Formats: sequence, structure tokens, C-alpha cells
Amino acid sequence: MPVGIGFIGCGGIHRAHAPHVVEHPDAFIACAMDVSEEAVAKHQEDYGTECGTTDLDELLAHEDVQAVIVCTPTGYHPDQVVAAAEAGKHIFCEKPMAMTVAEAERMAQACEDNGVIFQVGFVRHFCNEWLKLREIIQDGAIGRPVVWRSVSGGSGAPTPWFFDRKIGGGPFIDGAVHNYDFARFTFGDATRVCANLRNMKTTGDAWDTGTAVVDFESGDQLIMCWSWGLPGYGSDVRADGAHDILGPEGAIIFAGDGTLEVRRKDETEIVEFEPDTGADWFRRQMAHFVECVRTGEQPDVGAREGIEATRIAEAILSIGDEPAVMEL
Repeated sequence: MPVGIGFIGCGGIHRAHAPHVVEHPDAFIACAMDVSEEAVAKHQEDYGTECGTTDLDELLAHEDVQAVIVCTPTGYHPDQVVAAAEAGKHIFCEKPMAMTVAEAERMAQACEDNGVIFQVGFVRHFCNEWLKLREIIQDGAIGRPVVWRSVSGGSGAPTPWFFDRKIGGGPFIDGAVHNYDFARFTFGDATRVCANLRNMKTTGDAWDTGTAVVDFESGDQLIMCWSWGLPGYGSDVRADGAHDILGPEGAIIFAGDGTLEVRRKDETEIVEFEPDTGADWFRRQMAHFVECVRTGEQPDVGAREGIEATRIAEAILSIGDEPAVMEL
């Protein structure tokens, strides 16, 4: 029997997932829930879902809902995930898992206690380019340890809740959590962070701009200089960016067009991979979740990944605008 899936939240990110449930031969959307009646109605119009509600309890009581996809603001994840787990529903939760480690651990414990599958939405684990990058680093192509540099500047996420300290947390958790997770996936556990954060926007109380450095037990390092503090929301204003890996024997450059460049002293090696798109990553991610629900296998990207990425984010955010170093 196909897996019946319920959506908790019908905002922007749910549209990255819904098409891949609809197209999956072993899954279907059994019900959609959002606090906005308009958002539910729009979902039903676009995806043909018969059941729509603004009440979470109604969705969780629906007999055809075997699993849920949580697509709400981060601050709402813990209570919704715990409620779903206690209702016996398997859970896919968008990243970040939670705003704090304590809340993430509460979510994980509820899933364990109720014997339900839990997967977190770290989609880079399903991206050919990122997986090839990890392979190159771990093969020692430029030596170890390495320094991963990530520089980004723009006006940030498209709606104001992302800049609410308690609900969205700003870029150093909502966006950068992908970097924390993938760095940990590649390098191992983090050991120390240092940071200096500030606000450039006049609205919202989350840190929107700053620099953070994360050290890992392997000796590798992630350096980020990020901002969502430029005018507007979404893609109103963007600055230049940088993204590369430095090692004692060379550098890895994101070249585009299905290649990575490995630059050494006497040569430049072009490493190819099968090009894919964000739609491919989300499709593979959803297929993995459906398969885990059907088989009972634990997801490749589960609660531990969510907790440890949150641990890094929480440490960085706790430092704030007073430059400091925090041992993990």
C-alpha cells in the first residue's frame, strides 16, 4: 500500500517536497494542514489533495496519514514533531531541526519512545556535487587538514519570521546549518567555535551578519562570513561571494557545469560528476524517506545529524556580538 503523507505547513518550502510525493509511486498526500486557510486551499488546488485542515490534531488523527512532513518555522518544530511522534506518525522534518539542542533532543527522544522514523532535511546528502566534493577531500586530493571558506551576502530569506530570534534565528542557523551539517559529515564532530555577529537590518532581532569559525576534531576548519543584512528580503540585493576549499597541497574550486577543479602546484585536475539540480536532490531525499517508512530502516540523515548541526548553531548564536571562543 502507498504511504499516506500529511503536510504540516503549506508555505514556500513545502513546494520543494509536495511534487515528489505526488509523483512517487509508493506515496500520496493524504492531508494538508496549515494555520492559514488560504495556504491549505492553494495546496489543495495545486496538488489535488482532498483533505485539508487548519487543525494539527485533525491531521494527526487522519487514518490515512502514516507519516508527516514538517514544513513550519523552526521554532514550531519541537511541539509539532513530538505530537506527531506520540500519534505514531513517521516524521520528515525540515532543517534546522530545532533552535536549541535541548529541543532537538526532546524531539529525538519522542521519536525513539514511540518507535517512529525521523529524517531531517539536509538535502546536500543527496546532491552529486556535494558528495563528489566530500569524496575528493576525504581521498586527500589537496592534503589534510583543509580550510573550507564560505562567503555570502544578500538580503536573506523571503519572509520576516526568518529574522525572529526565537522562531527563525537568522542565517547562522537557518541557512548555515547546511554548512555545519555537511562539514561534520565530511570532517567529523566539531570541537570549537568562535564568532562575531551583528544586526544590519532595522527589523527583526536575530543576528543577520557576521563571521564564524568552526574547528573539527580532524583539524579541518570551516570559515564563514555571511550576511542576510542587505536591503529587502529574498533576492533584492546581493553581494559577491566565495566558496572554496584550501589544503596544504592545493585548492578545490566549484567550477560549475558538472565539474570541480583540483588545483595543485603543477597541475589542475578537472573532476567530473553527473550534473543535477535542486529538484533532483529533493526527489532523492523524499524517495529515501518513503523507502525508510516502508522498510523500517533508519534514514541516512536522522536525529543525530540534526542535533549536532544544531549544537554548532546554538554555540555560535550564543556568542553573539561579543567576540569569543567556545569549546564544544
